[in-house]
Amino acid sequence: MTATDTSPAGRGPATATREPVLQAKGLVKRYGPVTAIASGDLELYPGEILAVIGDNGAGKTSLIKALCGALTPDAGEILLDGKPVSFRNPMDARRAGIETVYQTLAVSPGLDIADNLFLGREERKPGILGSLFRMLDKKHMRSEAARHMSELGVGTLQNIGQAVESLSGGQRQAVAVARSAAFGSKVVILDEPTAALGVKEGNRVLQLIRDVRDRG
Repeated sequence: MTATDTSPAGRGPATATREPVLQAKGLVKRYGPVTAIASGDLELYPGEILAVIGDNGAGKTSLIKALCGALTPDAGEILLDGKPVSFRNPMDARRAGIETVYQTLAVSPGLDIADNLFLGREERKPGILGSLFRMLDKKHMRSEAARHMSELGVGTLQNIGQAVESLSGGQRQAVAVARSAAFGSKVVILDEPTAALGVKEGNRVLQLIRDVRDRG
């Protein structure tokens, strides 16, 4: 398993003097006699795109799950902004500013685009309608969803209220990336984001990753 830096300027002297936003030291994960991660080290700097490359079974997904709280490493430590963190589950990582797009997309096909973007973060209407009657602010969520999709350059969607199951594979991946970009305040992790996509759709997702990086 290899980590490859694809940031615009690479890791020059200026990057070397900065503190990594996310760091892993000596991560180990075993499943019985199988060692999925053996002393894994990783450093991710602000504004950097870091690609982790390896064969099937090399431990890439296990590493991602360890960084986003989906599994607990048997050894090693994870640091966020230089401070040790311990995630009990993915929600802990999300609250800390780490968003993840999984290989399986993890979108709900029966829901529309706006509902998918705000899944688990639904906004309620202001005042008594939201606090007492727990009514959702659909209008604001759709407006924000449209803004996030537009900022990422996803202009091929006919209606922000259309069901995700009606979208192409690349558009579904764009929804998943947009959700992470909208709420990931520090780090966005993607697990094989172009898997099962065609060349054109795969290139679009790669451009989305660059757009997320350029937006900070």
